[in-house]
Amino acid sequence: MHDWQYFFKHDRSNLNQGTYRIFEPEWKAEILHWFSQKDVDKQQKEDFIQALIDFDDGCGDFYRYRAYFLAAEALSQFPESSLGDAIVEQLLKWSYAYFRQDKRDWQILPKPLVKTARKTLELTDRKRVITAFVNLVHTTESCTILRVAAEKLGTLDPGNKSAIAALALMPITEERHGYQRSSSLSKIAVCNETAIAVLVNDIKNIPDRKIYTHGITALGDIADGNHAAIAALVNLMETTLNKDNCCNAIAALRKIAVGNQTAIAALVKFLQINQGDRICFDAAQALWQIDPGNAPVLKSLVHILETSANAFFINRAATYLLEIEPGNKTAIATLSKTLQTSQSDGERLQAAKSLLQVDSNNQIAINVLLELVKNLGQSPKDPYYTQCLAWEATRTLSQIDPSNKIAINALVDLIRTANHHSYLNLAVQDLGLFGAGNETAIATLIELIASTKDDSLLCDAAGSLGKIDSGNKVVVSTLSQVLETTQDEWGRLYAAKNLLEIDPVNLKAIATLCQIMEINPYQDESILTDAVQNLEQLNLENKLIKEKLNEVISTLIQFIQIYQQDDDNKNCFSNKATIRLSYESCLLNIADSLTKILQSEHLPQVVITLKDYLSKQFYKNNSYRYEAVFKIIWHCAKNLTYPDFYKAIN
Repeated sequence: MHDWQYFFKHDRSNLNQGTYRIFEPEWKAEILHWFSQKDVDKQQKEDFIQALIDFDDGCGDFYRYRAYFLAAEALSQFPESSLGDAIVEQLLKWSYAYFRQDKRDWQILPKPLVKTARKTLELTDRKRVITAFVNLVHTTESCTILRVAAEKLGTLDPGNKSAIAALALMPITEERHGYQRSSSLSKIAVCNETAIAVLVNDIKNIPDRKIYTHGITALGDIADGNHAAIAALVNLMETTLNKDNCCNAIAALRKIAVGNQTAIAALVKFLQINQGDRICFDAAQALWQIDPGNAPVLKSLVHILETSANAFFINRAATYLLEIEPGNKTAIATLSKTLQTSQSDGERLQAAKSLLQVDSNNQIAINVLLELVKNLGQSPKDPYYTQCLAWEATRTLSQIDPSNKIAINALVDLIRTANHHSYLNLAVQDLGLFGAGNETAIATLIELIASTKDDSLLCDAAGSLGKIDSGNKVVVSTLSQVLETTQDEWGRLYAAKNLLEIDPVNLKAIATLCQIMEINPYQDESILTDAVQNLEQLNLENKLIKEKLNEVISTLIQFIQIYQQDDDNKNCFSNKATIRLSYESCLLNIADSLTKILQSEHLPQVVITLKDYLSKQFYKNNSYRYEAVFKIIWHCAKNLTYPDFYKAIN
């Protein structure tokens, strides 16, 4: 089998008489093996690759791309091909269109093409790819191109000297260039002396206020144990007048100076000089990290507790002191005082959590958490903050009591006393997390379902009841009632989602999700996306019957065809970028979901239905819809035979 036409013989006049094994996944390994065989004539291999890259599929280039990518992969087995340089160059163009030097030649390529081209760069002749990137970093005048190319080169060839040297010599004409260079070096230059020297030089020579924070951080990422880096960071910590730079230097030392005596001595001295200053807390943490058991750390933290006037700072120090020395009496006394005297609920919450880690039966701390949960129902001045505190308090209670009785009782009390619906909803949702099998929780939710007229609360209560008492008949009847009566789309979506968690094949809930997409092409994107993702998950779990699956696919295709931006928003200048992003992401999310649920029998009709959206004129008028359609048809091209796809698209 030395003749390449055994794998590929194109007959445009009669595709069914042609041979297209190059597009059949099960033949790929055999084809690549054929290229590796020494007894196959070199010219045969050259001719095969030439045929692949010259293939004119006559159906929108979808199979031309597939043939080209196969030729590129073949180079890994046949690197001596005379066509290799041109192939790798083309892959670069598809992968990074903005690499082209002439800005007039820039173009935006479809994401599936770009993604596949970038993946193929990792599968083709690695030496050629590395050479191409090396050439690029040495010739480009663009800092952006240099940075991206160097990062990729460093990924393909870890420690590549050209990539690191190019970044080291990168001209820093703007502050963002310094940030970008440091960021790139931190990704590809771990323990590289050249990169470390560049960053150390920045610290030494750039005026203090302009030192790039990311450069200091990058040293912490790549300079583990490096004496020059440690010395530079120590000097910066000791001399800078900029507290942010000082904090960053300390944080970097914490990562790279474990056991280093110079850093240890410097931090000990720093603690002695800066006793009581908030920055000494960072220094104490760093010192304990690089020299566990260091006595000055304990002394410094205790000094903070005894002298500082900053309550937040005191709590941080006490909490950390308990972490490194459980049972420290000074820390326990400090946190206990916070529970009793602080006017800040946030400080009391953190103090209670720290104390309960040492003593899970600390009743004063437990009472504080119960109080925070109860406060949620009292319409506080800062509802969101209070909600967060109560949420955290409930979870802490559940952690110290595996039976969850304390947390459940607190939530039940809240449900019965709350005077604000949003907090009531939160408590109800939490019961669904912590109340499994608890009779009090079950009874409370049933009572709430019977008494409330609020659809949102009904959905929450029924959903939580379904989680903690599966099979309860009240759940299905309640959610079905909401589906039939509510006019709110979010309410219908939420009811359907909860119903499907309990009854995965509930036809009424599935029909509701389909209707949400059909009713109005100007729907809220998040509602639509949620509905689609629920349908997608049902299909992945094989819970959609065939008739309903066909209906879902038809609905999604119609959505791709008609969905538009909301006219009320699309001309709002201040919101244009956000709206465009939301509009594009919604279409692409729908396309993603559609490709995951399409069956082989659907593919030809999908291509026939959507093919007209791939014209150049349509791209100019609606590039987002074009991108979504391209993604769907790309999927079809990967899963249809070439003759079947050709027939469908022409």
